[in-house]
Amino acid sequence: MRDPDRIQELLDLIKEIWQRYPDLRFNQLLYNLQYEYSQSNGGIGQIKEVASDGFTRTGFDLFGLEDSDFIEYLRTVVSNNDNQ
Repeated sequence: MRDPDRIQELLDLIKEIWQRYPDLRFNQLLYNLQYEYSQSNGGIGQIKEVASDGFTRTGFDLFGLEDSDFIEYLRTVVSNNDNQ
């Protein structure tokens, strides 16, 4: 069983990051965090789809990503912002 304490830590980290960018809507914040996580980890989870009009849509499938790995990434984001 996964540690239930991870839930509060993950939410606290998201809250701290979101408060730095209050103009972002929640799903914009999540998309940006997924994008940045993917980019810093070799494109993991990135999905590209080309529509019939040639427009490329990019999304992220991080379904299999362990919470502990994403929490570690969020800690890094918070820490890097603290050092700026």
